[in-house]
Amino acid sequence: MGSVIFTKPELAALAALRARFLDGTSAGGGYWKSEAELALYDASFGERIGWKWDAVLAELNARGWRPSAKNIVDWGCGSGIAGRRVLAAWDGFASLTLADVSPLAMRFAESRARENFPALHVRSKSDAADAAAGSLLLVSHVLNEMDDAAAHRLISAARRAEQIIWVEAGTHADSRRLITVREKLLAEFEIIAPCTHAARCGMLAPENAAHWCHHFARVPSEASRDARWSQFGRELGIDMRSLPYSFLVLVRRGAAADFEKQMQGCSRIIGRPRDEKGHFEVLSCGEAGVEDLMAQKRDVPELSKQLRKGRADAVQRWTRDGRRITGAAEE
Repeated sequence: MGSVIFTKPELAALAALRARFLDGTSAGGGYWKSEAELALYDASFGERIGWKWDAVLAELNARGWRPSAKNIVDWGCGSGIAGRRVLAAWDGFASLTLADVSPLAMRFAESRARENFPALHVRSKSDAADAAAGSLLLVSHVLNEMDDAAAHRLISAARRAEQIIWVEAGTHADSRRLITVREKLLAEFEIIAPCTHAARCGMLAPENAAHWCHHFARVPSEASRDARWSQFGRELGIDMRSLPYSFLVLVRRGAAADFEKQMQGCSRIIGRPRDEKGHFEVLSCGEAGVEDLMAQKRDVPELSKQLRKGRADAVQRWTRDGRRITGAAEE
């Protein structure tokens, strides 16, 4: 996003778009009423979603995982931000199929994909269930706008995919919906991330009802210095410092044995640890379940420094004395 300030009509259009997102109106026919609205969305809300995809893809790259499927299906593509982020992160794909309830959105996403990746075969399909077979299926920010029938169609398509990367908003409700997806697909798929285990999700234990599996993407430093992003956050009431998301990465059973071995004994930090006097309170998820752990700053000074800066790796291999973390090694 450039430094040119939004006009009043643009801000009004963004506010209207946000209201439609939040209350779910017009989801059956798409949120956008014109190509201009789509372009405005793509450069603002869409770009913020892109930062979440950047965080997920960076983690996958850091862990040495990349998809083997050659064909991408971007389900509920909107302006196509998910597909473009994946194509920018990894090469070797043969095709991109864009699917959305909005023909306007598909045309926009197809145009942007062709512009950025001219050698790629790109097509649009309102129903891409057949294209999902053997594909890398991308799903982004759709669960809050789906009725039961639409969710069932999406799960059916997901069962045909070879690999799945699914990113949602980091709200309690959307995270819980994504956990439901995880449990439905667990018999047929292995988990690459965020889970470090294949057991039943620990968030489903009754005592963890108030918790949810969410993480925070980094907002690019240049955005914090950009007048237009500052105006965007101020006028729309959006905290530009906070970018929570939930995600799920799955592969067909039998395709991730080495990755599962790598994750054995690891736990994942959920959300943001709380900085208390002399220690951090850390919500940790591992094969044993979801646990409240304590990291005393004198015990783990390097980890504490990273937690304070928000730069600690989400996946850790703890050594513990009860709930007290006595050592940590990034995986």
